[in-house]
Amino acid sequence: MAILGVILVHSSQSVAPTNVTLLWFMGEGARGVQLFYVASALTLCMSWVARSSHETFPIRNFYIRRFFRIAPMFYLAILSYIFVNGFSPSYWAPNGIEWWFVPITAVFLHGFHPETITSVVPGGWSIAVEMSFYFILPFLLPHIKSVKSCAFFFVISLVLSGLNRLIVPHIFSYPESQQYLLQSFSFLNFLGKLPVFIIGIFGYLILREKYPRKLIAIVCGPLFVVLLLAFLYPAFKLPSNFIADKLFNTPHHFIAGGLFCAFALLLANWPTQLLVNKITTTVGKLSFSMYLTHFAILTYFSRLGFSNIFPKSNLASLLHFLCVVFAAAAVSFFFYKYIEKPGIALGKRLIEKSEQDVALNPNPALNTDAAL
Repeated sequence: MAILGVILVHSSQSVAPTNVTLLWFMGEGARGVQLFYVASALTLCMSWVARSSHETFPIRNFYIRRFFRIAPMFYLAILSYIFVNGFSPSYWAPNGIEWWFVPITAVFLHGFHPETITSVVPGGWSIAVEMSFYFILPFLLPHIKSVKSCAFFFVISLVLSGLNRLIVPHIFSYPESQQYLLQSFSFLNFLGKLPVFIIGIFGYLILREKYPRKLIAIVCGPLFVVLLLAFLYPAFKLPSNFIADKLFNTPHHFIAGGLFCAFALLLANWPTQLLVNKITTTVGKLSFSMYLTHFAILTYFSRLGFSNIFPKSNLASLLHFLCVVFAAAAVSFFFYKYIEKPGIALGKRLIEKSEQDVALNPNPALNTDAAL
């Protein structure tokens, strides 16, 4: 669902619908990134707790898994997009891509500069944010043991997000024509998205406690409805109302994070085949490659004139979206099979070998992860 939302918004930028409301809904596909962050936080917490208790080096193993899950396909994307787009100036790099942008991106530090965060690899900002979350999770999670402590960290994350918006313009200096870089950077960077990850950890803690389904229904049901109304509020075009404006004009990606967390909790307790089936799980497996490749597909659809054959209409915009989805899925099936899966398997073998070596030659003095 997350990747379909992301493709929806980018596809609509190439072939837009005529209906204003439909255009808004397609634009809100961008919130698919927040859905991914919530799902990532929730599932990684589960994975960390399940594995760390019986692994000798849980922190190191966690980083190995995450690196080999992301790096092989991401490195291929770096090389491919440099080949396709070159180093010339672009919207995200108005001064051109300098040589140091590439190594910074390769070590996943591109999320700390306005001109590197998403210039080498389109959409690479979300990879930078995700990798930053990976880095802090093993150290953060031991301090979040209850909903109360999670609420405390959520408040901290909101403060950091606010400070991020205030401080960024004082750290970087750009001419008036490039001020948009600072606004985008403060929104896209890790601190700007940290509250959404904490919301995902909320979801994990609630699932971990295994509350009765009746209680989940009583709490999450109304919460889901309120957040859904808040999410849809901009599309209603209702007259201004002080209470609604204050309640519903919270930053939209925060509202989306809460909405998706409530949705995940409801889906976990009331699974439905309509949403969880062979098609959706297959798309889910291909989603990382689809995320990285759909930008190139849209580029070539435009260069080859394919996008231009679609007239500007609601139906044509949706048909164009489906074409991008099918093309991205077809290409990504190859990458998933020959790039992603072998990378995951390599990381797994490295971890198994390391754990076996420790089992054969135990040395408690070197077991720093276990001490942590």
